[in-house]
Amino acid sequence: MTKRSWVGLGALVVGLGCAGTLMPAAAQAPGAPPADNASDPLPSYKPPLRGAPGGRIGGASRGSESASMPMIEPLAPDGVAGQTADPSPILYYFISRPPSHPLRLTIRSPNVAQLVADATIPAPRAAGIQAIRLSDYRVQLQLGTTYVWSVSLVLNPNMPSQNLVASATIVRATPDPSVDAAARGAPPRKRAAILAGAGFWYDAVAAAVEAGNTDRHAALDALLEQVGLRDAAAADRAAAGGR
Repeated sequence: MTKRSWVGLGALVVGLGCAGTLMPAAAQAPGAPPADNASDPLPSYKPPLRGAPGGRIGGASRGSESASMPMIEPLAPDGVAGQTADPSPILYYFISRPPSHPLRLTIRSPNVAQLVADATIPAPRAAGIQAIRLSDYRVQLQLGTTYVWSVSLVLNPNMPSQNLVASATIVRATPDPSVDAAARGAPPRKRAAILAGAGFWYDAVAAAVEAGNTDRHAALDALLEQVGLRDAAAADRAAAGGR
């Protein structure tokens, strides 16, 4: 299969256990980090110099057989495994339309026969960017281990080879203490820039999503464009009212 399955674009949605539209964050709580400033730079992703190989490695092909199927893309860099410092990070994927078949999440490690995670994801009610919170599944990624995570459209439960599968790689790493200290005290958009510059893709995306209620998703869409996820970025811009 090629990297992804194709159909149209859609609006922004986030969901896992309960799919729904991504809503603006609540008002800033006392003691919370300061709000993002419009002058804060957009994140610029710099892959780790000695990063593990991988990237976006799955998906369904174009063609008449997939014309009625949604496009599914993991929000992940290509050519290198995205890093996270979080043992239970949030994974994001884009889907171009609500699916008419079940969705399934799997996570595996090349060195372990048993799947790390294997669960049905409730189908989102609208198109857009979706969130998978690994803490909901009690998944703990081990330091230095590269994992493959997949979102599959289950077309035939008895014939897994017929499923449309979109996959990406992720590795947990320890950030430099100075990066960790700078990110902890920063507002979301600035935190996204710090983490992206240090090569922590998944954590930068999570911070950019958090910043979306104040920067109209500018940080998130910048990251997506940088790694070739142009369809997801275009759909997200449309959902945010354009810029």
